[in-house]
Amino acid sequence: MISTWRRAAAAMFLAMTLIVMPAFGVMAQDAAGQAESPEEKKLREQQEKAKKKEDERKDKEAKARAKDAKKFNTLKDFAEDLYASDIEYKEEVDTSYLDLQADHALQAYRINTTHPKEYLSTDTEGEVLKIRRALYDNPRVSEYVNRLGQRLVPEDSDKLYTFKVMVNPIPTAYTLSTGTILVSTGMISVLDNEAQLAYILAHELAHVHKDHWRLKVMMPLAETEYNERQERKNAWKGALLGALVGAGVGAAVGGKSGAGQGASIGVLAGTAIAAAYSRKMSLDWHSAQEDEADDFALKAVLDNAYDAQEVPRLYGTLASVARADARTQLGFLGQRSRIGARNEYAQRQLKGVFQAKYQELLNAGKLVGTSPEYNLVMAELKRDNGIEAFYFDMFHMAKMNLQQSFTLRSDDPLAAYYYARVLKQVGRTKEDLDQAKQLILTAMRLDTRQSIPEIQLHRALLHVESKEPALQSEAIQSLKQYILAYQKKRMDARGEDGTLPPNVDILYDYMRLLGDKNWKAPLPGAQRQTVAGGVPAPTNTQAPTAQDAGADNPVKTSGTPVRKRP
Repeated sequence: MISTWRRAAAAMFLAMTLIVMPAFGVMAQDAAGQAESPEEKKLREQQEKAKKKEDERKDKEAKARAKDAKKFNTLKDFAEDLYASDIEYKEEVDTSYLDLQADHALQAYRINTTHPKEYLSTDTEGEVLKIRRALYDNPRVSEYVNRLGQRLVPEDSDKLYTFKVMVNPIPTAYTLSTGTILVSTGMISVLDNEAQLAYILAHELAHVHKDHWRLKVMMPLAETEYNERQERKNAWKGALLGALVGAGVGAAVGGKSGAGQGASIGVLAGTAIAAAYSRKMSLDWHSAQEDEADDFALKAVLDNAYDAQEVPRLYGTLASVARADARTQLGFLGQRSRIGARNEYAQRQLKGVFQAKYQELLNAGKLVGTSPEYNLVMAELKRDNGIEAFYFDMFHMAKMNLQQSFTLRSDDPLAAYYYARVLKQVGRTKEDLDQAKQLILTAMRLDTRQSIPEIQLHRALLHVESKEPALQSEAIQSLKQYILAYQKKRMDARGEDGTLPPNVDILYDYMRLLGDKNWKAPLPGAQRQTVAGGVPAPTNTQAPTAQDAGADNPVKTSGTPVRKRP
């Protein structure tokens, strides 16, 4: 009886399951249909389609890179074997590489000995203009970058290196076979931390450490020989294959005699086959070297306990900067089209061969992103690169650099002044102009050495259309002060040429950081007063005010040449 009841209960449960569960399924489908509108469904399908397309692109690019890497390694091995076995080839390579090094040594000499100031006179007023320098003349930044680079050199390296900074708002970095690694102010200015800078320097270091310049000489010279050997090899294989095929066809048609005729025909056919399938070695081996340099740089970053996850962030930043201004791509490491590909490559390597090392450092709490010195040093570089970018009409970079610089160094009059210039130049809103006005006033207050007379001009321009008598009077006084200060500055520029260090403004920055905001070198021939230790006393210690300036009360200034153009 109990067994019968159990069977009946089981049957009822099964029946309910068959009835209720489909109903629940229909309800779930209806809920899903209600949850997703036609627009949402269309958007989801578009996203899925875009993701599939992007995955296919990445897969295609990965296969192309693998193919190029295989070609590169094949030709590289052939060149090195040829170098070891062929005396004539070895002598040709050695001679060509020495010529390359001589050319690079000359480039290094020109970079290192470029005069810090060069002048261009106009036909009308004989105005003196200062042009950009080859090397960035901030010794503090230069020493910092070189010191960081030296820490990245492998201990077993038998080469010597130097790391230098160029003045160029375009983000670029490259190396010479002499061991000279050059990175632009534009490249450093978009970096967020020391880890990213270490990666850039290590990447360029790799090109010398891995003998890439020597390979650049060897491989083109070996490529011709490689192609000729491949053509001969393919021609022989093609002729043999054609002979066998022709003999088979001839035998099928005419027996033994047909086989002989078919063999002759097959030789000609085989030659044509060989010519058609003989592929010349044509590859972008530069990409393979870039990947090798990326691997070296990632390892160097981790070996020095830097956070390697900053590398993908770096590529993301560069891509963002490039979208804002395409000119920033012009000097990027490697090919412009590889910014995205490099980001993907770095992420694959960090998830692959470098994952264990990264995780070990992360778990031990040893990863670092930057140093306390970095922001303080980079504030000056970001300011100077922002000024360069401003004169190249690279306004996105100029605004970004100068805003960052002024945030890091709010006591810097030059950063405040040029940040105001950018906002005045490209600002569209009242908020932009109000901020520019406040920055002008801040720059005036901070310019205790009176080395930026243009501040007065731009202060006057803020009030030139005002109807208020007080503001009109202030504008007049600012214009007078600007004229007198500018005149004095130009006289000083002509009279003091060569008597002060070319980077005297940078040295004044150092003094400001150390607490002296007023001392300034006296004019040549001026009456000198000395203080303890024989150091000339300052010629002025207080910035003039608008009330001090006037026709009967001229402003006394003793500025040095401003490093940047007004």
